[in-house]
Amino acid sequence: MTAAVQKKHSSSKKLRYHLRFQIIPGKHVERDARRLVRFCQRHTVEEVVLFVAGEEWNNGLLSAKEEDMWLDTVKRSGAILKKAGIAVSLNPWMTALHCDRGRVFPKDRRFKPMVSPAGRKSRACASFADPGWHRYLYSLYGRFAKLGFRVMWVEDDFRYLNHAPLEWGCGFEPQVIRRFERTIGRKTTREEVLKNILKPGKPHPWRARWMETWREIHLEVARGLAKAVAENAPSGTKLGLMSSVPAAHSVEGRDWRRLFDALLIDGAVAHRPHYAPYGEEPGKHKDHSIMMLDMQKRLRPDACEVAPEVENWSFTNWWKSDTQTWAEMALCLFHGSDALLLDLFPFTGNPVDEEPQIGRLLDRSRPALKWIAARFSKSLETRGVGIPWREDAQAHVRTAEGRSLYELNASSLSPGHLLLPCGVPVSASLGKVNAIFGSLAWSFSDEELLELLSGGVLLDGESADILCRRGLGRHIGVDLRRWVKREEGLYSLEVIESKESGVSEGLYFSVNLVPRIAVLKPRSGATVWSRIITPERKRVGAGMVAYENVLGGRVVTFAVPDPASLAPSYHRQRIVQQAARFLSRGRFGSPLVTGGANLLPVHFAGQGKQWVVVLNGSPDAARPIVQMGGVTLKSAKATVLAPLEKPGRARVSTRSGRRGTVVTCRDEIPYLGFLILECEAGPR
Repeated sequence: MTAAVQKKHSSSKKLRYHLRFQIIPGKHVERDARRLVRFCQRHTVEEVVLFVAGEEWNNGLLSAKEEDMWLDTVKRSGAILKKAGIAVSLNPWMTALHCDRGRVFPKDRRFKPMVSPAGRKSRACASFADPGWHRYLYSLYGRFAKLGFRVMWVEDDFRYLNHAPLEWGCGFEPQVIRRFERTIGRKTTREEVLKNILKPGKPHPWRARWMETWREIHLEVARGLAKAVAENAPSGTKLGLMSSVPAAHSVEGRDWRRLFDALLIDGAVAHRPHYAPYGEEPGKHKDHSIMMLDMQKRLRPDACEVAPEVENWSFTNWWKSDTQTWAEMALCLFHGSDALLLDLFPFTGNPVDEEPQIGRLLDRSRPALKWIAARFSKSLETRGVGIPWREDAQAHVRTAEGRSLYELNASSLSPGHLLLPCGVPVSASLGKVNAIFGSLAWSFSDEELLELLSGGVLLDGESADILCRRGLGRHIGVDLRRWVKREEGLYSLEVIESKESGVSEGLYFSVNLVPRIAVLKPRSGATVWSRIITPERKRVGAGMVAYENVLGGRVVTFAVPDPASLAPSYHRQRIVQQAARFLSRGRFGSPLVTGGANLLPVHFAGQGKQWVVVLNGSPDAARPIVQMGGVTLKSAKATVLAPLEKPGRARVSTRSGRRGTVVTCRDEIPYLGFLILECEAGPR
């Protein structure tokens, strides 16, 4: 490794391993704590987050006896860890409880159960509106806070959703309905509430008010937790919020800023964002992790401590490879995370040294992770095609059947699932070019949509339908005549009609498995890039349409809903990249990456530099080709990070021309490895 690679960045920060671990009650508490100390010292783990009654050792919400037992366990084990200089935080594994799994409420405590949309009652999960549960929770956190933890985490069961075996979306208890009645000024029933909040068409006014009821109950509990901890903990203890997918929390009516404000203690709070799966997945799906990490930056205070969820369940590299865990840790640090919250050990309570492979993972990961941590800070901003999100999106979505809370589904991530694998970076911030797919289009006001349409916008069939229904068809260059479902029509192929698409006229692509297609009629002045046809070559409608509107903006519209479902290929990559160029009038200021399948780019800017990070999501090694349109690079340092290996210098060749600078990597980037370009960029 060269001296340039070894040199620390001027704004370097420390790599922090924070290990979640369960020491179980019993005669081996001190022994297991001492072994954990040796593990932390050997593998440079600076903090341990102790579980309370996690997973297999959980019998539901704690009885008084169980609470005493776990308090004694974390007190004894935490003292040993602190004496050795290891910071200690606490992770009670339940607030309301994740799920039943045969558990029931403790006999010595009285709780009111969660109730599902269908009226089913949980046997073990408590209602967020239950005053008895409030008293239990505040007492539990206040009592444990006296032991002096750095962070006391609030588990991600702090939500109305996903409490098995109940169907999705709890919080329909009688006490919640009574509270809602006070906001509407009359009596109602669970059935009437559900019917109205899911009513097809324009959202019923009750939906927003129901979400407000859920939100206010959540905020009251959060304030109660903060008060209980602040009154009992030594100075310096803060609360940390574990969260799930923002789109799911939108159904709850979550107001992220107000929730973090409610959890503040002396101006401090922490966040553990969810961003990756628990088990192994193909590397091309890391597009989801990239977007989730970026998206959640906008939901929390700037000063919030961030330690993402590095999760492996049901544990060991038999379930999730060390390679994937390493890549996910690297993505956290590229996005400026303060620490890595490592959930790598089984909850089963075995001594730490029974899993020696985890120590080897941490040791082998350290050199590359230190390199990233020293260079990538929170202040860096992502750039690319904007994929804007509204945290209240699900208050505006229109349902089709009105039968399930699943219909309140809207996501900003769908365009990224098309763009990132095609080598086009995205950003959770608004850009000069933005993309909106699906029902999320309902969440923006007419004024916001007109502002977006004054720039460049990429639409799918469903978002185009919504804009046409809102009277904006004249600005997107198409009329949507109808939808054709798979069993109603013979559509099967998309054929290219214009070389402006970036590929040859006459090329065919399959739409045979698309569940439905919008029949698009181009308006005057629109350019049809492709058309949808039957096996007999009969025209169904336009497939892709490019248009420049009177607002000065440009729009590209797909006939299919969610074009990420179309079969990817090098041809499709060229079409998608050409769409980015068209929408930006040839001045797309972020890199476009080719040279292999599923090369996922992230574009960072700040501190007088630009960084291009390319993750190889394909098992085939690749030599990325990075075209930096819109800038001329004064210099570019190239580094390769191979999984679980030390950083190395990457050999690249650079050429500049009329369309910007092209950097070609001459070394192969392995599966789940990264190419990083550090650029000092000047204007064109």
